[in-house]
Amino acid sequence: MKRCKWLFLIPIIISALIVGCASKTQQILKPDQEKNTVKVIAVLPVDNKTPDVKAPLLLRSKVLDELYFKGYTKLPLEVIDRKLEPLYSNEIKGTKGVVAPQVLKELVGADAVMYCTLTEGKRSVSMFYAPVTIAARCELRSAQTGEVLWNAQYKSTSRNFDFTSKRLEMKTSEAYETLMEEVVNKVMETLPDGPNLRG
Repeated sequence: MKRCKWLFLIPIIISALIVGCASKTQQILKPDQEKNTVKVIAVLPVDNKTPDVKAPLLLRSKVLDELYFKGYTKLPLEVIDRKLEPLYSNEIKGTKGVVAPQVLKELVGADAVMYCTLTEGKRSVSMFYAPVTIAARCELRSAQTGEVLWNAQYKSTSRNFDFTSKRLEMKTSEAYETLMEEVVNKVMETLPDGPNLRG
């Protein structure tokens, strides 16, 4: 009798397992399909929340390089900027980062658009000590639908010590670029590889 009870339960357990696996697959299927069709990514000007005017340019350039190394087709920043220039009046040039993804599809043939924000970029120099902090977040949106395909953020701090202000300033400058590279690498490491690496 006990044996019959277990035989009756086996099909129910198997059915429950199959349904459980199917529902998980359906949840991740669409985003993966969308990501797999992305070949060309337009990297927009960085939304800068800091007083540093050079850091956003460095961040954008490093994100573009990282996309190339991850197997995506390189779309030169100058081409994007040239195409976007007519869309903005002098009064609203600072809002370049908020252009709709669909606009980039029409203008430069991008499959997706990368929006990055520099949320923190501090360089404090005091006697013998100069901490540097950089924080950034990036978001990839489909140029077809505007849907978010991927996003990530990272923050890092470097602490520099020296006995002269000149050497401390030099160390801070070197640390800033190294730190920016670390932040970009950490932000981009979860982005799936592009078609040029997938083959």
